Amino acid sequence: MVSYAPYATMLATIRLKSMRFHGRHGVLPEEAVLGQPWILDLDLKVDIAQAAATDDLADTVNYAAVYELCRDIVTNERFCLVESLSNRLLAAVLSAHPRVLSATLTVHKPHAPIPGDHAGISLTTTLTRP
Repeated sequence: MVSYAPYATMLATIRLKSMRFHGRHGVLPEEAVLGQPWILDLDLKVDIAQAAATDDLADTVNYAAVYELCRDIVTNERFCLVESLSNRLLAAVLSAHPRVLSATLTVHKPHAPIPGDHAGISLTTTLTRP
């Protein structure tokens, strides 16, 4: 195995793409009752130097656990605003995964209840450790 010991850090992006969940978020009462699909794209900035040297999952971020955390929040909690949902997701990921240095999340609401021909809305936010 190749050792990366001479390097202080090895920054990487772990990308979870197009995670799809059904959630009951939105301002309108029917959104709370019927729900709708939500799509998440999540980029995690991580120092992977130790994981690259050890080849051990414990030395990196388990993206399956991140997926489950996002699924739990989107499917079991309720927010009126996409901004609040995004904040909750990012804060939870950073809290649960101390190896994540920063996270950028795009929340897609493909069936946003606005008139006209469109593919929905999305919000992209980033949360970084102090």
